[in-house]
Amino acid sequence: MDELFYFQKAAEIPCSCGKTHHILTQKTIVDHSLLEQIPLVLNQLHLGKKCLIVFDENTYQAAGQKVETILNQEKYKAIPLLLSHNSSSQYLEPDEDTRHQVGTGLKYQPDFMIAVGSGVINDLVKFVAHRSHIPYVVVGTAASMDGYPSLGAPMLVNGYKITFEATPPKAIFMDLDVLVKAPLELLQSGFSDLIGKTTANSDWVLRNQLQDEYICHYSWDLVKEALHILWESADQIPQRKPEAVRALSIALLNSGFSMALVGDSRPASGAEHLIAHYLEMVSLSRGENTSLHGLRVGVATFYIHKMYQRFLKEIDTVDWEKIASPHPLRVNKKILQEKFGSLYPLVEKEATQKMTSPMVFTDSYKKPGFSNQLRQMISEKLFAIPDIEQALNRSKTPSTFEELGFSRSLVKDSFLFSRFVRSRITILDILDEAGLLEEYVEDFL
Repeated sequence: MDELFYFQKAAEIPCSCGKTHHILTQKTIVDHSLLEQIPLVLNQLHLGKKCLIVFDENTYQAAGQKVETILNQEKYKAIPLLLSHNSSSQYLEPDEDTRHQVGTGLKYQPDFMIAVGSGVINDLVKFVAHRSHIPYVVVGTAASMDGYPSLGAPMLVNGYKITFEATPPKAIFMDLDVLVKAPLELLQSGFSDLIGKTTANSDWVLRNQLQDEYICHYSWDLVKEALHILWESADQIPQRKPEAVRALSIALLNSGFSMALVGDSRPASGAEHLIAHYLEMVSLSRGENTSLHGLRVGVATFYIHKMYQRFLKEIDTVDWEKIASPHPLRVNKKILQEKFGSLYPLVEKEATQKMTSPMVFTDSYKKPGFSNQLRQMISEKLFAIPDIEQALNRSKTPSTFEELGFSRSLVKDSFLFSRFVRSRITILDILDEAGLLEEYVEDFL
């Protein structure tokens, strides 16, 4: 596989996993001087002539103003929609207010929508476009996340992060002349979010081996190549070298395509994302700043990676029978109500299931050589980047939660209780059910 391969057009892929995968995005382009090419591609896609262009103040300056001008010159009716920032966070959030702002633009009855931005703006437009049955395209302004081509749109609902099913963009435009000018913090966010794929895929292996959950090795191949690119280009990220930004952009696209292939976030999101979501939700509920999503994921990955390393050394002593059998838990409803506060009603269903239902394993763990096989399969994912700390340091990306402004007590809670946010099991569930999680957390924090 070419190290800079990505899906430049829609594709149908019969796979060894038994499924036929579909890439729905019809055009994906990563190039210099790309904004000028947008009208030509839009004409090829036959989306219509009236479009709603969504941006905020930053992305308007980065690309939105130029896109609007170019489209108007090419006889498109471009309707601008500037998102205002009204949340307590320093960042634009995909909450009720911003969803409403995007929704107001539908009164102009656009033929299609254009998201000019990265994570939040792409997700907002994807969410609204899907529910309005309107196609959309995205003009990326930062290589800060991997959700451009994915089938999900993470939204905040009453302060709780929920990923909704949504249709991916018809086209993705990643203009390198725009991307290299993005704030370094956004590039570092994309870089550290990608690092999280090492532990996310390790969690996926855990579920596959213990619960016979479906797994696709082709989706891992895409992510693995992305991680190799990442490791090679780490030093060049702080310098905004165009080739490094191109590599990072394609690596992020490939991670997003891996999610598109399997239809959900399994190839890209595990324990590290649960911790990042917990820190974000609780901080927002307290009116505190959250930092960028990818930066939280990167630091969480650093610690989950350490946990995995210890776990693999001690795997022969793991009592799988105990984990899979009903046993008293140290966590109860009262504790979770205290830790989640006003968010608890939104997490209650998933939390109750985890508190009351023992894990259901296949008999695979009883087979000779199971521990060695699991160790080998996880190690392949875990060490796709040889040294997480070195990668973060080389890219000058934060590697501690203190650098991101989180208190030690909140961070500890995130490791102990974030597992109740989602039903999928991760290394956090295995360690907690084995009675080891608190010991591991104290060891590494």
